Order: sequence, then structure tokens, then C-alpha cells
Amino acid sequence: MSLVSVLSGRSRSGRPADPPVDGPRPRGVARWNTAMVLAPALIVLIMGWHRRWISDDGLIFTRTVRQILAGHGPVFNVGERAEASTSTLWQWILVLASWTTQTDVGRLAVYLGLLCTTAGYALALHATRRLYTRTDDTPWLVPFGVLALLALPPVWDFATSGLETGLTTLWTAGCWWLLVRLPHDPRARVDYALAFLAGLGPMVRPDLAIAGLGFLIALAVVRRPRVLRVLALLGTAFTLPLLYEIFRMGYYGVVLPLPAVTKEASAADWSRGWDYVHDLADPYHLWIPAVVLAAVVLGRLAPRLSDPAGLPGRLRTIDRAAWNRFTVFAVPVLCGLAMLLYVVRVGGDFMHARMLLPGLFMLLLPILMVPANRLAVPAATVLVGWALICAITFRVPYDGIGPRGVADERAFYVGALNVANPVTAYSYVANYPRFPSAANAARADHTHVIVYPWYDGFYVTALNPNLPAPVATVWANLGMNGANTPLDGVSVDILGLAYPLAAHVELTTRGRPGHEKQIDIAWVFAQYASPDAVLPPGIDPIRVKAARYALTCGDANRGKLKELQDSVHEPMSWSRFKKNFTGAFDRTSFRFPNNPITAAKEICGIDVLAKDVLPKDKPDR
Repeated sequence: MSLVSVLSGRSRSGRPADPPVDGPRPRGVARWNTAMVLAPALIVLIMGWHRRWISDDGLIFTRTVRQILAGHGPVFNVGERAEASTSTLWQWILVLASWTTQTDVGRLAVYLGLLCTTAGYALALHATRRLYTRTDDTPWLVPFGVLALLALPPVWDFATSGLETGLTTLWTAGCWWLLVRLPHDPRARVDYALAFLAGLGPMVRPDLAIAGLGFLIALAVVRRPRVLRVLALLGTAFTLPLLYEIFRMGYYGVVLPLPAVTKEASAADWSRGWDYVHDLADPYHLWIPAVVLAAVVLGRLAPRLSDPAGLPGRLRTIDRAAWNRFTVFAVPVLCGLAMLLYVVRVGGDFMHARMLLPGLFMLLLPILMVPANRLAVPAATVLVGWALICAITFRVPYDGIGPRGVADERAFYVGALNVANPVTAYSYVANYPRFPSAANAARADHTHVIVYPWYDGFYVTALNPNLPAPVATVWANLGMNGANTPLDGVSVDILGLAYPLAAHVELTTRGRPGHEKQIDIAWVFAQYASPDAVLPPGIDPIRVKAARYALTCGDANRGKLKELQDSVHEPMSWSRFKKNFTGAFDRTSFRFPNNPITAAKEICGIDVLAKDVLPKDKPDR
């Protein structure tokens, strides 16, 4: 069937393009179309297994899961409520799976992610096959848009990685499968299943709220429910996410997961975002599949556009069934474009291609495979040729971190660890060349805070005796540091993904995505080091004392630094939950200067350099 038939609701012969679903079909056609579903899914499974790994960010999930299983609650560090996991649903799936199987969380995240990715591709392709075989009198299908995905090495990399990408793929495919069923299945359970699944989008990833809203709009357009049904569907979609959001605001004291606060998800950086697109498009020459895909779609639309009535005129006169088909086809395309545009707006990500893959998958859903015809077959042949060359030869032109601050994350860590498939935390802790070996010995020492500068070895400083933690460690790679630090210790994240203090630092300059808020190390020593401790070389005692003053001054008014600290450190009670909930919006938007001296002046209303709280013999600043 042509794309025009989907839009117009009629076949090439002019007859209604919606024949009975259960009619007999040639056995060879059915087998071929089934192969077109299974073969790409099998390729994803094979390539994902070949390149299986867990990323350092994937290890962040594993620490939170281990804390939950240990009875400490959904926290990264005991005694500090921080939601370090961007995907709430992936975190709790790992908790349930690990509790059930008693399997290492890292390995489980890798293999479960691969299973979700493979199932997602199979389900999405099955739905696209259903989209065309329901309404076509020539049902032979050829792989099309899926070829543009299978050829990309990042698709193989993020089939695992320990992150939520596999779950995102499966969620998207599930919504697509239900959406394709919607015009032909009048049962209410399909409506409620789609509403429930679409509503879970923000719990898979916050930015999937875009796609979730799109699927809900499609549901409304196709079904046109009455008021009571609308209320029931909205309740189905939003009850669970709303309940969790209430919990998040009351427990963590903010409206968003901490990584979204750290990365300033509402801020715009279009220039860096377009650089991120180029980082994906240029190495793989994505303009080739883009031109081919666009040519086939436009080639099918051209006859209607050249008709005197034109496509707009025909769309105004087509019946409701045709509008429903148009909605099913258009919604994932529009949602995919919106998701890609959002990634560009926020400035992309530091992992090569990762944040663009969900939008590309969504965008290509209606044309993952297409009916074979005189235009589609040669176009698919061109795509196969490009895909083979891309898969075999095209790679990013840099090692490690590229000139735009984006990293081929898997290649970087495989090279650094010298492990072909690092799927456990041990692979990182034992093999990362700059990870201090003294960390293991220090874990048994209950009297020190161990500080690891970026490349300069480590220093040991006395821990604040009022802290319940036996040890605190600082290291730039949060995942491996969290894996190596005992659960009752503190793994300090100077970039703010799991450290509330760092997450709320003001963003003053744009830099590498996700690495722009490296907190002044003086704040870490002010919070964790003993007031009488001898500070390591290079740590300014004046800034440490200023930071300590800023952390404790004031009366904990809403939005102030002291109240921010209280919201995550005070024991949880009904009173604390209410304070956290009512102040969540203000607290989420609160930022303070990274310079401790400036912060003390702004927050406390005092120039600490002129007060007795600091040494008199301070240098000029």
C-alpha cells in the first residue's frame, strides 16, 4: 500500500483501502513479512550482544538499586535524599528483577536492556506490518526505515549500556502497537491500555512526556470519547505518574529528578544542540538515508499534491476512518520531530547519539517497512548498500572525547579498561587506569574523607565526626566511584547528578553537556571534612570556611541554602514531607553562586571576608 492510501483511505484501484483483516493471504507473503519483522530484531540482538557493556552512568542506577535492596530507600547515599536515576521506571524494574533473581545488578541491567531493545524492535515492526497489511491489496513488505537504524553503531551500543534506552524502545513500540490497533479494535481495553502506557512516558524518561502527550491526543482523535470516558482515560493515564510526583516532591523536595536539575533541562543551547546533531549525522553520512526516505514519501504524495483538488482538499472530504488512519500515521512522525527538536534545544548530550536515538526511532515507526512497489524496492536496495558500508566502515573520527565535547562512550571505556565487554562494576573498579587503588584500603578506615582530584592521585583528610558515614569519596566518574564506595559511605558527585548541593549551583558558562556544574571543591570539604582537619594542598581554607558559613547561616527560609540542605538531610517525617512538598517548585528553581565567598554574601547577606568568621590574614581577592 502507498503512503497516499494511508492518508486518503483508498487503494490504488479507488476502492476503500480497508479490506477484512482475517481474509486468506498467500503463504509465501505471510512468511516473507514475518521474516521482515524477525530479521531486524535478530540483527539488533546479535549486534547488541556483541557490543554488550554497562556505562559508567549505568552504574549510577546499580548503586541506587542496591541501596533499595539493602533497606536504605531510593537514595544514592544514606542520609541524603537524592534521585540520581533519570528513569524512575527502569530503576524499579531493576529492583524487582534483582530481588527476584538475586543476580548482579550490573549484569541484569545489561541483559534486561538487550531484551527490551530486541522486543521493542520486534513489536514495532509487527505493528508497522499490521498498519499496511490491514489496508493493502499488495501486502509484500520490504525493510525500509529500519535499515537506517540497524546500520548505526550507536544503536548497537545502546541496545545495552545499563541505561534506560532499551526500556524507552520497548515503551515506544508498545504505544505504537496499541495506536495501530486503535482504529480497528473497538474494545475499551485497548483505549485504557494505550492511556496507561502513554501516561508512563515521563516515568521512563522525563522528556518522553512529549511522546506520551502525542499518543493521548491520537487516542482522543480516533475515539472521540464522551466526557465521562475522557475523565476515566485521564485518570488511567495520570494517576500513577501523579502519585509518584507527589512522592518525589515530598521525599526529595524537588519537582524533577536531580540530573534534570543539574543539566538545566529547561534552558536552551541551540548551537551546541546542532553540533550534537552533526556529531551523529556527519560520520555516518545520514543525508543519504534521509534523502532516500524523503524521496519515497514525497514520491507517493506528489500525485495527490499535483491533483487539482490537492491533498488538503482531499483531507477535508475524507471520511472518519481515513482521518483515523492519517492520525495513526502522522502522530509518531510529529512526536519524533518534537523529541529531536527538544534534544537540539537543550544542547544535546555528552554521549554520542544517545539522546537522538529515541526520536529517530519514533520518527521512523510508520515506515520501518513499506509495501513493495516500483519506488520502494530500488530505494530499499540503495538503503541496504549504504547500511552495509555504514556498518562496516563508518565510525566517529575521534578517540575518546571529540572536539564538540561528545564522547564515543563505549569505545572510550573499552579502550581505557582494556575489556571487550565490561558488564560489571568490577570491570571498572579493577581496570580503570586512573582510579586510585588506595580506595579499597581506605574503605576500611572509618576516620577519613578520601578526596580524589581528577588526575593527581588522592589525598586523605579527617572526616567530620558528626556524619554517620564511615567514609566519603570524591571522584569524577560517579558510577565507578559509587560501585567502589560502601553503601553506608558517601560517594560525592562533584557534577551534581547525585549531589543536591552541586545540582543547584548556578550555571555560568556552557561547556561539555552534563559536565558544566563542577562544584567548587571547597563546598565538599565544608560539608564532609572535620572543621579541625588539615586540608590537602590546593584547597583554599578561606573558601572552605566561607562555604561552611553559607551552609549554616539563616533561619532556613524557603529557597535558601540551609533549607535546601534540611530538605534532603533531615529525617523523613510527615512534617518534613509537607515542607518538602510545598516548597518543591521554589526549591527546584533555586540556584546559588559556585564561589563560596560570593554565595555567603548573597545568601547570608554578609561579606564574610570582613567578619570574624574568617582569618584576618587572608589574601586579597
